[in-house]
Amino acid sequence: MEFLVKKGAREQSVYLDSHVHFWKLQRGEYSWIAPHNHILFQDRLPSQLEPVLEAQGVGGVILVEAASTVEEIEYMLDLAEQYRWIKGVVGGLDLTQESFEEHYSRFRTKRKFVGIRVNGVKFEQKSEQARRLLLDRLALLQRDQFPIDLLARAHQLPAVLSCLNAVPRLKAVINHLGVPLVKELAMTAWMNDMRSIEALPHTMVKLSGMLTQSGGYRPTMLRPYVQYLARTFRSSRLLFGSDWPVALQGGTYDEAIRLFEALLPAEWDETERQAVRCRNGYRFYGIESEEAAASE
Repeated sequence: MEFLVKKGAREQSVYLDSHVHFWKLQRGEYSWIAPHNHILFQDRLPSQLEPVLEAQGVGGVILVEAASTVEEIEYMLDLAEQYRWIKGVVGGLDLTQESFEEHYSRFRTKRKFVGIRVNGVKFEQKSEQARRLLLDRLALLQRDQFPIDLLARAHQLPAVLSCLNAVPRLKAVINHLGVPLVKELAMTAWMNDMRSIEALPHTMVKLSGMLTQSGGYRPTMLRPYVQYLARTFRSSRLLFGSDWPVALQGGTYDEAIRLFEALLPAEWDETERQAVRCRNGYRFYGIESEEAAASE
């Protein structure tokens, strides 16, 4: 199924959601989901999100790991085969494990395996040996032009930046705005780090997880952060992502879309807006968009 909306004489999808998760609790891999969290502690499956995507004009999603295991990647790839609108899978592989290259080589043969997500804690290695191994694996991904997602909190950005500077051509996208301390209005260090990350030409940022970070539909709270990213990374290096179903802790999918749209700079034209809504995501992950396919 493709989710399309009318635009002129053609039908065209409006969004590529670059950040969603699915999970089945009985798989037993999601220890981070607390039983008392009634929103997240239940199965969250493609069939639940599908009608919402259709209603919102979302043409596809990037499925991001909710557990950093090989079994999780296999589960996500199975889902991607069942649902055409899952355009790509970003799995969690530990770059410091001896088995990394074996698993990476195997999954790279899968068409919809489009990225690896790395947690910010991996960049805070105290061991020089572990750090060298991490840099070697990042260099491998750089050579292959294979993208990584970076789940790094604001305090981890300096460590991330230190490693990225060693692989300046690595394709990397920062998740969730770099997780700034939105409610504390702590911007200075985050701004400096994000400016330094922007200097690396193959880095991008996901405008994702915003409902959760602000605790609801609060565009005023988030606007200084998004405005700074828009000025710094510009429309060519930002991606839309909902972070469903984690975002349900802050509001509905519709509110995630409305919040994103409310935060786009008023001076941007439709071409710039559409780049962030979908085109940048297709380009970053190396996925052919519906528009490109339709033009052939």
